[in-house]
Amino acid sequence: MIVLALIVLVTASVTAVNIWWLNQPTVEAHRSQVDINTATLGELTTLLEIDLSTAERVISERPYTGKDDLVQKHIISQTTYDEIKDQIVAMQQ
Repeated sequence: MIVLALIVLVTASVTAVNIWWLNQPTVEAHRSQVDINTATLGELTTLLEIDLSTAERVISERPYTGKDDLVQKHIISQTTYDEIKDQIVAMQQ
């Protein structure tokens, strides 16, 4: 009887954890757009295809009037831009 109660308790706990886990927001839901005019190196390197040297270049070429300036100033390729354009903004100060 005690063994059966333990099995029921463990099963209920595992089910509760699985339900909790499924209801958690994804990483993408937490991510907001990165402002290329104010972002830190760490924030820029969270973007797909942006490594440390590219992030440093993004910072050194500021300010940007539009996010497509990254391509116009030859900092990233059009292909990379197409991958990250929905994740970035160029806010004016």
